[in-house]
Amino acid sequence: MKQDPNKPVDTIVALSTPYGCSGIGVIRMSGPEAIPILLKIFRSMTETEFPNRTAIYGTVFNPREGNVLDDGLALVMRGPHSYTGEDVVELSLHGSPAVLEMVTHVIVEHGARHAARGEFTRRAFLFGRMNLVQAEAVIDLIDAKTASAAIEARSRMDKRLSAEILEISDALKDVMAKIEAYIDFDEEEESSAPQTEHTIREVFRKIETVQGRARAGRIRREGIVTVITGKPNVGKSTLFNLLLNKERTIVTPYPGTTRDPVDDCLVLGGTAFVLWDTAGIRQHPDPVEEEGILRTKDIIGEADLVIVVFDGSKPPDGDDTMILEACKKNQTLAVVNKMDLVKGMGHSFSTELTGGPNLVAVSAKTHEGIEALKSALSDFGKKIVGQISPTTQGAALNARCLELMGAVSMPIKRLLTRFTEEGTILPEIISYELRTALGSLEEITGERADDGVLDRIFERFCVGK
Repeated sequence: MKQDPNKPVDTIVALSTPYGCSGIGVIRMSGPEAIPILLKIFRSMTETEFPNRTAIYGTVFNPREGNVLDDGLALVMRGPHSYTGEDVVELSLHGSPAVLEMVTHVIVEHGARHAARGEFTRRAFLFGRMNLVQAEAVIDLIDAKTASAAIEARSRMDKRLSAEILEISDALKDVMAKIEAYIDFDEEEESSAPQTEHTIREVFRKIETVQGRARAGRIRREGIVTVITGKPNVGKSTLFNLLLNKERTIVTPYPGTTRDPVDDCLVLGGTAFVLWDTAGIRQHPDPVEEEGILRTKDIIGEADLVIVVFDGSKPPDGDDTMILEACKKNQTLAVVNKMDLVKGMGHSFSTELTGGPNLVAVSAKTHEGIEALKSALSDFGKKIVGQISPTTQGAALNARCLELMGAVSMPIKRLLTRFTEEGTILPEIISYELRTALGSLEEITGERADDGVLDRIFERFCVGK
């Protein structure tokens, strides 16, 4: 739950740049003792005070021993107009791990403690500097693997998405206020209950709009879910490794080597792909293999793109047809492998079975056609992103928020169904359903988030953020 911003808290410190040798390293402090600690360990030749948001050059020293540890810049950002809402100090020093460790140790000796994961951003949330939607966007921005993912995360850090959620929340609260006022004061009078159906339908349309951006946001944020599938021993794992340019999965000449799906990230042409290697699909598998096939089919159901791999040295058979049938609802790219064998056999592969144009011929053994496959994947990625971009601009809910928005929409749907079927609804029922929806909505922004939820969110963060 939110803490009282006026309640005293301790002071935390952490390295905010990656650990390792670098040109610069930044140590960050936040809390009521941040500036007093700085005054004890930092000496400037030109300044006796620290103007707000002004970098001051000086030396960091150990007061107990009197020796200089390093020279650099000190920047003070006084609360409440800082990242955390508290007094924040940043020291920009030489990026020597030894120096940064010594300075951090001195700061801890003078009253600070080491920060936990995400504690700076957690304090920003607790002190009202950002809501939970914005806080989650911070780690997504840090983790962004592509420019589109970074742009999507940054858009959630702005208040546009939060404003949409707040607009929905305010509309629900307005309806609830009217309904509950009627229940409390007009129960014994002849006046009719407030008309709420139109407003509730408008709220539901806004919820659907926010939900509708979820797939676009997920693709920009996480990448295009791409599943490699096909019969056993057609070269799926070899292609998976070649696309990633590393030995990510085990490759053997024996069918059924891959039992559990394996995933990794691939970036082509600025588009991220979540690439899955899966168990081979065939009829009459053994019991263990059958479980892997079931998992493969589940992942195919969630895929944005499926790469179906065929053995080009053999004509298509019933298993190939079955696999294509399982993928018919997906965008599909056909890859005909083992073309090095086809040249010697003079065997041709039917493009009619695979749908014709979306077909790439490769040899995983000789690497022939791999660049063409990467180019085809890049084109597919641009196509998929292009399909979602024009109509789905703006920030989108992440997985946690999308699940909660589903919980918001359920009681609203129930009300709309009853309005359609019954015409009128008891005010007490409307109030109950709206209160249920509002509870889930406030979990999205963090108005009702408990410590367990916050722990799960901020454990994704690095220590210095």
